[in-house]
Amino acid sequence: MVQQERATARSPAPLGLAAIALAAALWALGAVIAADLFADGVPPLELAEARSVVSALGLALLPAAWRRPPLAPTAAVRRSLVTLGVCIGLVNAVYYVAIERLPVAVALVLQYTAPALVVVYSALRLRKKPGNDVMVAVVLALAGVALVSGLVGAEVTAVDGLGILMGLASAVLFATYTLVGAAVVRTYGPVGAMFRAFSIAGALWICWQSFNGFPIELFEPANLPRVILVGVVATLTPFLLYLWGVERVKAERAAIAATLEPVLGALVAWIFLNQSLRAVQLVGGALVVGAVVLIQASRAAPPAPEL
Repeated sequence: MVQQERATARSPAPLGLAAIALAAALWALGAVIAADLFADGVPPLELAEARSVVSALGLALLPAAWRRPPLAPTAAVRRSLVTLGVCIGLVNAVYYVAIERLPVAVALVLQYTAPALVVVYSALRLRKKPGNDVMVAVVLALAGVALVSGLVGAEVTAVDGLGILMGLASAVLFATYTLVGAAVVRTYGPVGAMFRAFSIAGALWICWQSFNGFPIELFEPANLPRVILVGVVATLTPFLLYLWGVERVKAERAAIAATLEPVLGALVAWIFLNQSLRAVQLVGGALVVGAVVLIQASRAAPPAPEL
């Protein structure tokens, strides 16, 4: 019994979930700043590009970014690294396109089908039915996101096919970098993995920008400090925290915990933008928090004694 208690105390899962929750809070803060930049004329795709480039440059200042891994990465890890870089570079871009063409509530719910995708993929790959706790947590998290985003009860008209496609694409990209991230972090470490991934993402975006002219709006004196803030505080830091957490928590549990982002986003908007919080949103937030508590409680529970 004492050994079980000590093992539970040493478990990295609570720290991993705490890191993911903090990442979600920073992403939520970044969404508020991004909306402010969009209102001031910054194109969404250029902000997505800036996030990758600023993050890569910021990580390049850290000695750990240049440290060679103790073992040569396998071909599978190198493929996962490229996949991680592409996913990180594109996930916000396709989400920004989705919210341009759809009600934000619909785009949010589409993106946060990612936990369900992770659970289904993990079950198929392992040929094992996911635990009841995970399945219940997925349902709670998705229902909570729908309530927090205001989708329930809203009038959704003129569904845009491209917007739906972009929303689903953001979910697939979110699920993919969750699944591949742990292997890359184990090889390169969180800083090394993120430096390489953001460098790949930044290089792809710079190539895209070369065909679209100089991004003048990003360098406007009124915009540049907020662009850097989005890159460092709302991109570099939360992605580091998220992948550090994924390494310590199963992928499906990490994706469920990340659904705290829209909940925290609503809270940030209430605090800083004086936006109202309706009762249905509070209920949705409680469901998402309940999902995270459920996966943590089931993870911390000691195994049943053998008969």
